[in-house]
Amino acid sequence: MTPIQRPSSPGRPATCTFATALGRVRLAWTAAGICQLRFTHTRDQEEALEAPGHAMEAMRQLMAHLAGQPQDLGGIPLDLSELTPFQRQVAEVLRGTRPGRTISYGEVALLCGRPGTARAVGQAVKANPILILVPCHRVVAARGPGGWSAFGTPERKARLLDLEQPHTGLDDAPPA
Repeated sequence: MTPIQRPSSPGRPATCTFATALGRVRLAWTAAGICQLRFTHTRDQEEALEAPGHAMEAMRQLMAHLAGQPQDLGGIPLDLSELTPFQRQVAEVLRGTRPGRTISYGEVALLCGRPGTARAVGQAVKANPILILVPCHRVVAARGPGGWSAFGTPERKARLLDLEQPHTGLDDAPPA
């Protein structure tokens, strides 16, 4: 794996783009952790450099996860310092949701201790800069799948949920 990377400068995170099974991804990090993860259509013209340990580990795990090899992505360090306090609260609730499960905007609002703020939760989810690692793909509207624009297509959001389903083999077993 040779990511294409832009080195960091003071006050600016380092970035790289790399290919995954679901499309090209742009990753940004600081010394504290990953601060951005987005799908992208562009191929950055950046010098290939070595990334620090936490960024390389995030790339490795993401590539495996998106290729259908489930990973525990919860241990990847994040830098949420650019988020508002409410956005950080929503991010923490989302990180606490079980893989493969969905949660409604209203349920997230309740877990944040702010009932009746489903629309504000929706705005926080929409502003999420760290897709997959802050699993906003698990949030659904009360009447359907909800937003997917950050993922490019509703199919990509559905695929992310499918990748998180348990792979126990029990679903394929014949009835006893």
